[in-house]
Amino acid sequence: MNVLSLRDLRVHFPGAGNPVRAVDGVSFDIVAGETLGLVGESGCGKSTLANAVVGLVAPTGGSVLVRGEEIVGADRTQLRAMRAHVQMVFQDPVTSLNPRMRVGDAVGEPLLVRGIARGQDLRRRVGELLEEVGLRPEHAMRFPHQFSGGQRQRVVIARALALRPELLVCDEPVSALDVSVRAQILNLLVALQARLGMASLFVSHDLAVVRHVCDRVAVMYLGQLAELAPSHALYSTPRHPYTQALLSAVPEPDPVAQRSRARVMLTGEIPSPANPPPGCRFHTRCPIAQAICRSDIPVWREVGESQVACHFA
Repeated sequence: MNVLSLRDLRVHFPGAGNPVRAVDGVSFDIVAGETLGLVGESGCGKSTLANAVVGLVAPTGGSVLVRGEEIVGADRTQLRAMRAHVQMVFQDPVTSLNPRMRVGDAVGEPLLVRGIARGQDLRRRVGELLEEVGLRPEHAMRFPHQFSGGQRQRVVIARALALRPELLVCDEPVSALDVSVRAQILNLLVALQARLGMASLFVSHDLAVVRHVCDRVAVMYLGQLAELAPSHALYSTPRHPYTQALLSAVPEPDPVAQRSRARVMLTGEIPSPANPPPGCRFHTRCPIAQAICRSDIPVWREVGESQVACHFA
């Protein structure tokens, strides 16, 4: 069963001239228990897409189905019902938590607001949620500033799990943390997902992290998908030249292997999403672009185990 289905999702923002096409025709599915990684350079539309999935940004067009229910054009009552099934973990745990609210109140708020638990039962549930993420029940009485960055992100994860969502949207969940605690949070997310059977949309610019936690990977460029493939296929045989360039920039821990690698060097800057180039949007930086790339939009097609938008994949 598809927990999430996007069809031709578009999110455009008004600009001084043309609208900014932050997300411009993205389609994919996430099935129960699966983790889909969404990668790309800064400004490609990853976070905007994630915000549209949880209803924080109103889509301009297309379809967002959560458990088969359409949320594009949904009213506040319908969105509130949907959010019981979809929760989000944001990038910065400092700004995700109210500094004047004890973490126990923050974690228990979803249960209290929806009338699921209160009083002694609420305190018990909060303690269990904190223990699930590696904290202690007595931590419920502390304020966010009394925790480290990694502990605060554990609190945020506990709050997201309170309603037992079927889809967890993680927007750069470890990029604001020290390197020493990133692996702990990633392993926690993987373990919780396996135990609770959740699906996950994992947004990141760190390809090494995505390889560790994701079943499939979608590569985004200038508001559109360039490639979508199983993780093992994308990392072993990238089909799109943009994917090849991204992977070639990931450093190898072995210095000998690093020196022998062939780098795919991109030239120029990312075009403006308010004025994307005609044809293939990547052609202005692509090392293998030809005349057809400047005029014809590439068709989304299967190449090996990958789906890719490129004339020469």
